[in-house]
Amino acid sequence: MKCPVCQRESFGKHCLEANLPALKCTGCKGIWIPAAGYWAWLESRGEHRAKAARAPAPIPMEVAGQAKLCPDCGHFLRRYKVWPDVPFYLDRCGHCTGVWFDQGEWRAIRSRDLHRQVHLFFSDMWQDDLKEKETRRRFEKVYRDRFGDEDYARIKEIRAWLEQHPQRGALIAYLSDKDPYKALSS
Repeated sequence: MKCPVCQRESFGKHCLEANLPALKCTGCKGIWIPAAGYWAWLESRGEHRAKAARAPAPIPMEVAGQAKLCPDCGHFLRRYKVWPDVPFYLDRCGHCTGVWFDQGEWRAIRSRDLHRQVHLFFSDMWQDDLKEKETRRRFEKVYRDRFGDEDYARIKEIRAWLEQHPQRGALIAYLSDKDPYKALSS
């Protein structure tokens, strides 16, 4: 086995949780969790094995100019975002579905009580949800920068009121008409 980060071949057995065996690189302190060990751990906790999303064909993602290779089977690891607007990625093998955690990543996931949901991070649904949240936050920032906090809060109130109003279309037409009191010519 070769570490995907520091390329050392020295791993020590490591227990992340009761009945969750992993391998820890003695060099960079990264952690490798084989898929079978993760699923066995979930099942030992009485949690049912959710259908694992098989990763699409692995695409090598570069980190500091170097693609990471799976320490078990040698295939490329693919990077997946974990949270919106946070530069936090996990690396997963598209072939054997093992997961690589750089130093401190398991602790970060564990501290948010997401360690039993690691398998979900790699699903299309999770990744699509992240993209939607990041897009929403970017637009909110654009609107706050453009309108200012006070006007942005006010326009959101007006928008919510309009959404519920039975005369929504007529109110929007009134607001968007340059002169709503000018007679229409036929």
